[in-house]
Parts: sequence; structure tokens; C-alpha cells
Amino acid sequence: MKKADKFIFFCLLEIVSILFETTEAFSVSASVSLFYFNSASNSTVSEHCECGRYGINSPLLSARGLVGIPKSANLQACDANTQFTVTTPPWIALIERGNCTFAEKIKVATRRGATAAVIYNAADKGDGNVLMSHPGAETIVAIMIGNLKGMEILHRIESGMKVTMVIEVGKKHGPWMNQYSVFFISVSFFIVTAATMGYFIFYSARRLRIARAQSRNQRQLKAKAKKAIEQLQLRTLKQGDKETGPDGDSCVVCIELYKPNEVVRILTCNHLFHKSCIDPWLLEHRTCPMCKCDILKALGVEEDVEEGTESVQATVSSRTSNISTANEEDNHSETASSGYASVQGADESVLEEHAPSENDNMHLVNNESQPSSVDVLPHIDNPSFEADETQVREVKS
Repeated sequence: MKKADKFIFFCLLEIVSILFETTEAFSVSASVSLFYFNSASNSTVSEHCECGRYGINSPLLSARGLVGIPKSANLQACDANTQFTVTTPPWIALIERGNCTFAEKIKVATRRGATAAVIYNAADKGDGNVLMSHPGAETIVAIMIGNLKGMEILHRIESGMKVTMVIEVGKKHGPWMNQYSVFFISVSFFIVTAATMGYFIFYSARRLRIARAQSRNQRQLKAKAKKAIEQLQLRTLKQGDKETGPDGDSCVVCIELYKPNEVVRILTCNHLFHKSCIDPWLLEHRTCPMCKCDILKALGVEEDVEEGTESVQATVSSRTSNISTANEEDNHSETASSGYASVQGADESVLEEHAPSENDNMHLVNNESQPSSVDVLPHIDNPSFEADETQVREVKS
């Protein structure tokens, strides 16, 4: 964050410096009126153009007077002892650009008593005018005109004409954006940049926090799943088991038939799978691949909820044949029981089940002549099992 703060502070300083430079970049045009007096014909010709530009350090004032040029062959007036053709005030000095600074030229004209200094562009610089900077020479009006207009005035003076010039303040010309626009855009850019960086930092921190929480939850769930897997029953298949017979099922994970001497793991829903197949699956999913029974809930292992501090404590379901509790279903749904009834004893016999009555009582009829009465407990739905398991207690008469 320190590097980012330094970078933002540096950008702000650059914007402020550009802003101050822009405030000085305004230029003001000069309206120039010229009067050419021909003493031979006693006639005056006038013309008007907005062809000048005030210097940055020039006072924005009007000026009027005869135009004088340097007497020497050097028209650039870089020598401090330069003399001009006109000395009676008010008069205006016409000087060529080049060889020295604008301030030096204007100072020479000021010492000679000029009301204003008009600097025309050099021939090799083009016909345009530039915004002059002349610090230290700020007492008189200073403008710049193009090369062609300056040479025209110079030639007429050299031909013997008297040239009178009137300088007036023209229009202000600024850049395509004024200082307020630059300031507004700079502040807006800074605010948008700061908001973007703040949002990016907040978003990154939030994503990192969520990723860490998910990783922590995954580690905890894997640890609990490993503990729950250790509680599940293991069994080694033998020759003659129904799972290894011709009608035996296959492991739904690897889709291979069960073989003798293979180790299988029996889940809480009584589904069995190869130990090497189901253990990695349970570590990742923690549910039975067939009925989606959650082993953490079935074994009573507390499971943390990701979006809160709430934890779900599942009821421990006994893996014995006796089931003592049941969940009641909604009154709006009707259930049809289907399952199997098993009777454990020395000789195992299969009884034919009939559809339950409204009182949930089942009557089993033995095909043999000797009758027997069977008391059946009420039907119980277990959400962890595919079929409903019903305990049947047989009482022989």
C-alpha cells in the first residue's frame, strides 16, 4: 500500500503542475491598425489586422505611436547601444526576432523610451507568431507579428514613409480546455482511480477471505469424513456370498463385479462398495453414490454450515435390525410402503408382503396348513435408506 500511495501522490503532483502550466498558456491577440503617410503625395493609407499576439509577461494595454527601426544593419537589437530611427515619444520599436532573448530586445527598446515593442518573426521561423515569454521586461507592451507583415512595415519605413501603429487588446485565445475544465477532469480522474483501486482491494480481500474459509471448511470436512469412514463396517467377501454369485451386483464406482477375498465397505444405508473405490469418494463427497445418504449426518458427526455458524447435528441411526424412532411426513402427502420383511432364525423363510391398510397393519399368511399370527410394527420411513425397513416379530401359535 505504501508504493501505491506514493504513486498516487506523484500523479497528483503532476496533475497540479500541469494545471498551473495551463493557466499560463492563455494567449491574447493584438489588433493592429497601420497608417502609412506618404509625404510626397501627402496621402495616408490605412489597414487593419488582428495579426499580433501579446507576450506572456506583457501588460494588456493599448499603445499608439510612430514606428521606429534600428539604425544599424543589424535589425535584431541585441546590442544594448542600439539606436532607433524615432526617439520622440510616443513611438513603437520594430525589432526582428533572433540572436538574443525576447526580454533583451524589449529592454533595449524600453531604455530608448519606446511605448511598445513589436517583434516580427524571422524568415526561417515562418510567418506565424508565437507566444513570447520575456520575464524581467514587463514595463511596456510587447507583441509579436508575422514575418511578412513585419517586412512590409520595414520596407515602407525604409522607403521614406511614416508609419503609425495603433495596438489594441484583441480576443483571448485559450487551449481547448480552460483551467476549470482541467481541474474538474483531474479531480474526477483521481476520484475514479481511487474508487477503482478501493473496489479492487475490497474485492480481492473478499475473494481471499472466502477462498480461505472454503479451504478451511474443506479441510475440516475431510477430517470429519475420514473419522466417519473409520467407523464404517468392513467386510471381506467369500466364495458363496450372494454378492459374488452370478446374480450379484457390481460396484457402482468402478462398475466391476465383486470377487471373493475383496474387501468391501458397508455404508449406513447398507449399500456396499469396494473399499479402494468408496473411500476416496467419501472423502470428497461424504455421501453414498447410490442414495446420497450423508454419512456425517448418519453417524452423528457435526457438519459446519459454510454461510453461518449454524451446525447440523444428525441423529445416530443404529445399524442393528431394531429401529425405535421415525420421522413423520406431512399430512398433505400420502406414502406407499414398499420394502421387504425378514425373519431371522435358524431357518430363514420369505413371507409375501401385502399392501398396508390405513391402520398400517400387515397380515402374513403362511402357505402351510398350520396357521401363524404375525404382529408388524407401524411403517417407518427412513430418509437415509432407499427402501423402508420394517421389523417383523413372529409369534407362533
